[in-house]
Amino acid sequence: MAHYVRYLVFLTAVFLTAVMVWNTGLAEERQISVEIVDWGLTSPKEVGSEVSPDTPTGVNRLVEGPVDVTRTTKIRACIGTSFGVLYRTSDVGEAVLPIMVVVFHPMIKTLDGRSMLKSSWPDSATSLRRYAGWVFERDFELVSGEWTISLRDLSGRELVSKSFDVTAGSCPIS
Repeated sequence: MAHYVRYLVFLTAVFLTAVMVWNTGLAEERQISVEIVDWGLTSPKEVGSEVSPDTPTGVNRLVEGPVDVTRTTKIRACIGTSFGVLYRTSDVGEAVLPIMVVVFHPMIKTLDGRSMLKSSWPDSATSLRRYAGWVFERDFELVSGEWTISLRDLSGRELVSKSFDVTAGSCPIS
């Protein structure tokens, strides 16, 4: 009888291992795509911040949805101006895809002496709308040129991106 129980345990282990390997293969075969569903000037509600060393200010602002968007690719860079993209995965389930948000921008020279052409931070994509964007917080960030928000998988492959034409200056006095 003990031999029979060991045999059943062995068969169960083999079966469960086969199921796990099969499911892993399906997940790798199934490509989850990410799409940008809206973009432009935004007014996100900030709910906190986290340390983010690969940004000019060293801080990533955490926001909560929904995020209002005025669709445009022309951005006037002023302190307090926010712009970005709303995105989601094509998956209709509850899959969470870890991604990196990479913002390519003209040269930003920070107060601590860094010269930066890109900024990045980790995020995740789901079937629910998510927001990735930029808020101009410091004078040294106000640089004109093309700014591109790129959503990338963890290997660095671009999934989707959106470019904006940013013009610094001519800001209203507040």
